[in-house]
Amino acid sequence: MSRVFVDFGRNRVYALPEDGEEVVIFNDFLEMFEKLRPTIVVADSYPRKLQPSITRLDGATFLRLRDLKKLSE
Repeated sequence: MSRVFVDFGRNRVYALPEDGEEVVIFNDFLEMFEKLRPTIVVADSYPRKLQPSITRLDGATFLRLRDLKKLSE
């Protein structure tokens, strides 16, 4: 099982793999998904335009953080 924490901004996808030490920057969410092949994707929010694509991706669970204070803990 591999987890990836993602953030979206300025037409980029910033991804931090669970076992990584550096943030990897992608131009597209699907590109990130193909290269990292995560089983769990965690984000504080997902862009509305991306949601139809997410529903078609098999083999991954998409989680949304509700309380960002928990992330710092």
